[in-house]
Amino acid sequence: MKKIAKFLILVLIVCTFGACSKNSTAVQSANNADNNKKITVTDGMKRKIELSKPAEKVLTNYPIAVQILCALDKQDNILGADGNVIKNPLTFSPKAGSSKTAASNDINVEQVIAAKPDLVIIYKKNKEIVPKLEKSNIKVFVVSAENLDELKSTVKDLGILTGKEKKSEEFMEYYTKKLNFIDTKLKVVDQKNRPKVYMAGGGLYLAPGKNMFQNSLIELAGGTNVTGSLSSNKWSQVSAEQLISWNPDVIIITQYSGVKPQDVLNNSALKDISAVKNKKVYLMPSKISSWDMPCPQTILGIMWLSTKTNPELFKDIDITKEVDDFYQQFYGTTYTKLGGTLD
Repeated sequence: MKKIAKFLILVLIVCTFGACSKNSTAVQSANNADNNKKITVTDGMKRKIELSKPAEKVLTNYPIAVQILCALDKQDNILGADGNVIKNPLTFSPKAGSSKTAASNDINVEQVIAAKPDLVIIYKKNKEIVPKLEKSNIKVFVVSAENLDELKSTVKDLGILTGKEKKSEEFMEYYTKKLNFIDTKLKVVDQKNRPKVYMAGGGLYLAPGKNMFQNSLIELAGGTNVTGSLSSNKWSQVSAEQLISWNPDVIIITQYSGVKPQDVLNNSALKDISAVKNKKVYLMPSKISSWDMPCPQTILGIMWLSTKTNPELFKDIDITKEVDDFYQQFYGTTYTKLGGTLD
């Protein structure tokens, strides 16, 4: 499986909404009443977004937004993609695909306008195009999902905007249940006795500070981030000497770090670090999508990391089954069938 990288996608998702044959008259009346109601949410820039009915045609250049939409509806009806696309099984259905490529990662405003979408979803770093799209009466939802609460809020809002509230509620219930389960298990571990965790980002010596999503992920999984005193909201450069002085019990290597666990274990300069001596250096899943990012699979990253920080507490957890069950519930297939591994 190819790892998700930076890429541009303009996805047209068509969702069909219909009444059941049983009690069709009553259902149709209810649907008509619902259609007269305004749909209102607040996006990641605190902007009020209002639709007259659930969005049926959605365009986005943000891969995580596509993953959320797929999780909400188990999408297999993506009709096409425009851009330099990496065909990831959780981004596009088997029916989808495009041979077109884009010259850059910029959003083509003209193409978006021509597609006449009901809703455009963008990442906040592209916020400068909002006025251009709104000038053409196109509704734009800006995503800011830099922590777990923002991620959950985004899922809820996209569920409302696309008429998939029940599915978004199912997603939230899953998250709440699993987080409560982990938290209950961790109550027996005193905060000062929690294992010290070091996470490597874009390189072995790039680490997350207290304002980064990865910091909260480590804490939710029952660890203490050794770089949590760093105040930057970006990956911070640290030295080998600092890493040695922190002496982490566990070292986590991200998929995009360019480093393998064996590289750390074979590094003679780091041989006295507790994690190295005890061979507790792990590669964070997954090759399909990075579980340390604010995406639907984040809960899997928390569960997986819990089994590494406190293995005795979570020894009864079959993490592969947990992961497969999640993918089956929200993507209609299992992680194993997609070729995902937990190495």
